[in-house]
Amino acid sequence: MNIIDIDINNIELEEVKHLHLCLGFFDGVHLGHQDLIKSALAKGTTGVMTFDVPPNFALGRNITNCCLTSLYDKANLLEKMGVKYFYILRMSKDLLNMSRNDFIDKILKPINPEEIYVGEDYRFGFEAKGTPNYLSNFFKVNVIPLLQHNRRKISSHYIRQLVEEGKVDQADGELGRYYSLVGLVVHGKGNGSKTGFPTANLDLDYPYVLPKVGVYMGYVNLLSSTYKAIICISTHPTIMELNKPVIEVHLLYYKGDLYGREIEVEFVSYMRDVIKFDTLEELHEQLTKDREQAKLALKEIE
Repeated sequence: MNIIDIDINNIELEEVKHLHLCLGFFDGVHLGHQDLIKSALAKGTTGVMTFDVPPNFALGRNITNCCLTSLYDKANLLEKMGVKYFYILRMSKDLLNMSRNDFIDKILKPINPEEIYVGEDYRFGFEAKGTPNYLSNFFKVNVIPLLQHNRRKISSHYIRQLVEEGKVDQADGELGRYYSLVGLVVHGKGNGSKTGFPTANLDLDYPYVLPKVGVYMGYVNLLSSTYKAIICISTHPTIMELNKPVIEVHLLYYKGDLYGREIEVEFVSYMRDVIKFDTLEELHEQLTKDREQAKLALKEIE
């Protein structure tokens, strides 16, 4: 896949012959986004244009726990779908202030897509004045109806809400895959070893939406291997309570050093609340039950 980084202060874009271009932010690359992109893929060479970060970043607003997928995640998902060109617009105040006509003249016209694909709620340009109808004055535009699931439209906003509520299994149904986070394994406080359940502490370099505090079952993808896992998002109420939740992952069938490695953690389902135990023995007993439950349940859906 060709990745084209666009800086609006120094725009150098080339025409791509017979390109079918999809426009949007595509957070989560959920089933609705996939439906739109597949419509383009069915016609030929396909490109996707999106932003590197949400507009809130440029506006200085809240940027914690706000995204379902990082730019890296999107690139991987799009490449697997067969997308050939990935255009990344670097978010800035200048970009937010760009008029709809400038967006068309300076960015879209140089690429000269054969057809453009957007969702019916797509907007662009300063104050979101650009609409699919306005865009159709300059290009052939395909407006893809919003996809429905369980009698409601699939949206990134709703999926974020499901994840925050710990309803990761419902989020999976809207995403078409398990909800996942990618991060680096770092040294923690060694509390997992005290319980007999060593854990990988995950350091996220992107403001992913975090599932609510709790214990989950899922998978860990490491290089070309996948491992069953128990995932705990907690403040360690039993051992030295923390000020904010951390993500700890116990791999059921892995032995070795994970420090410094990047892993992908997939959430399959919520298991239970985080409980404060009176002793480490009680915590160990509960974790043993969690592990057995995960072994059985994940075997059925693996």
